[in-house]
Amino acid sequence: MIAQKAKLTSKEKVRKLQRTLYRAAKASPERTFGVLYDKVWRQDVLMEATRRVVSNRGGPGVDEQTVAELRAYGVERFVAETQEELRQKRYRPDRVLRHYIRKANGKMRPLGIPTLKDRIIQMAVKLVIEPLFEADFQACSFGFRPKKSAQEATQMIRYVVKGGAKWVLDVDLRSYFDTIPHDKLMILVQERVTDVWVLRLIRWWLKAGVLEDGQVTSPTLGSPQGGVISPLLSNIYLNLVDRIWVKRGYQNRLDGWEGTLVRYADDMVILCRTEEAARFYKEQLAELLGRMELSLNEEKTQTARVKEGFDFLGIHHREAKSWSGRPFSLAMPSSKAMVNVRAKIKDTIKSQGLQCSLNEVIKVLNPVLRGWSEYFRRTNAARSFQDIDRYTLEQLHLWQCRKHASKWALRSRGIPAQLFYKAGLLPLSDRVTQQGSFKSRRMPLG
Repeated sequence: MIAQKAKLTSKEKVRKLQRTLYRAAKASPERTFGVLYDKVWRQDVLMEATRRVVSNRGGPGVDEQTVAELRAYGVERFVAETQEELRQKRYRPDRVLRHYIRKANGKMRPLGIPTLKDRIIQMAVKLVIEPLFEADFQACSFGFRPKKSAQEATQMIRYVVKGGAKWVLDVDLRSYFDTIPHDKLMILVQERVTDVWVLRLIRWWLKAGVLEDGQVTSPTLGSPQGGVISPLLSNIYLNLVDRIWVKRGYQNRLDGWEGTLVRYADDMVILCRTEEAARFYKEQLAELLGRMELSLNEEKTQTARVKEGFDFLGIHHREAKSWSGRPFSLAMPSSKAMVNVRAKIKDTIKSQGLQCSLNEVIKVLNPVLRGWSEYFRRTNAARSFQDIDRYTLEQLHLWQCRKHASKWALRSRGIPAQLFYKAGLLPLSDRVTQQGSFKSRRMPLG
C-alpha cells in the first residue's frame, strides 16, 4: 500500500496560502486582490489566528473575556461559531478598551485593547493580507515583519557606518500611531486589497469606539496600539516614505551623499557622509511627512556625528578605531538599556520576597537575564554583560543578607559568586557572540 501523505496542520496550510499570495503579488506589482474574504473565515486560518493570539496571552477587552475562559469554552467550538458569524457577515467589532502603560521616561503611552474575538479576527485578516504587502515592502524596513528583526537593523547600520557614514539624522515622529489619517491609509491598502468586506473590516477597526473611564469616543485619526493589525497598517503607511526614498535615489547614493534610511516601525535613522547631507535629508523628510499629514518631533529629531554616538532601538552606535587604526562600527547596549535592566533585575529579586529559596529567586530571574542578553548578545556587549553580571550578584547578595538577617556579617565575607552560579544563575559573560567583542572569563567577584 502506498502510504498516505501526512495531513497538514492549520499552521502548514496557512503558510502554504501565504506563500501562494506572496508569489502572486511579487510576480505582479500592479495586481490587486478582490477575493480575499472567503480566505479570512477559512477554518485553518481562524485556527492559526486563534493559536497565535492565545499564545500572546494578552489582557481582556471590554467584554472581559480571558484566554483561560476561551480555552474552557472550547477553541474548536469558538472557531466554528466565529467562522459562521463571518461567513454570514454578521460580525461587528466591539469597542476598544483604553489602557495606559508607563514609558521609560515616565510618560504614559495609550494602548487600545480589542476584545479577544476582535483580536483573533484581526489576526486572521493579517495572515491573509500581510503577504501581499510584504511583496512591496522595502529592504530598509525591519519592524514587525516576518523574518525581520532589530538585530538586522543594527547590522545594516554597522555596515553603513563601516562604509563611511559620518553623520546621522536620528528621526522621531510626533505621535505617529495616533495621527495616521484613515483616508490616506485606506488608499494605500487599496493598492493591493480591493475585497469590499476586508476593506470594511479594516475601516470598522480603525473607527471602533474607544472606552475610557466609562466614556466612548470615536477616533478620526490613528490606529490604536494594542490592536493585532495596527503594526501592519502602520508599516503600510510608512512604506510610502520608503518607496519615495528609494525612487528619488536617496538610498545608497554613490555621489558621496548617501542618505541610507533604516526604519523599525516609526523609529528611523538616516546615515550620511556630511552634515550638509543630513540637513538636506531632514528637509526632504519633513516635506514628505507633511504631505502625509505627519510631522517630525523637532525636540527629539537630532543630527549628530557618528563618532560621538547615537542610540537606536536600545543600542548605542558609534565609530571607533581598531588597534591598526582602521575605523569600524561599535555597537553596545545604550545607557538607558543598562539602567532599565538594572531596575528590572532589582524589582524581580525584590518581588520574590524573603520567604522564597535562592533557587526559586534565580528561576524567576533567569528569564529576565536571558531575554535581555539575547537581544544584545550580537553586539560589542562583553563589558556591559560583565557589569550586569556584577550588579546581579550584588543584588542577590543583598537579598541573601536581608533573608538571613545578618547583613553586615555576610557582607564582610564578600559576594559568594560561585554559590549563586551553582544555584543555576545564568552568567551573561558567556553569552556574547559578536565577533571581535572583548571576551573574557567570568570575573571572580567573591
